[in-house]
Amino acid sequence: MTYDEALKIAQLACDEAMRLHGQDVAKVYEEMRLRERQDPQLERAMSVIGHVTEFSTRH
Repeated sequence: MTYDEALKIAQLACDEAMRLHGQDVAKVYEEMRLRERQDPQLERAMSVIGHVTEFSTRH
């Protein structure tokens, strides 16, 4: 999986989470973490691109 492919997979998942939760970034983050555990392809994509700031709100 290339970085660009991984970024596209992660962005699609993030967009879907944003549709579900609006601009509540904490809920979007939680949704992404749940999806990552359930979807091996998304888990791999997140591993490739790393957990960057746009997907993480808590330190």
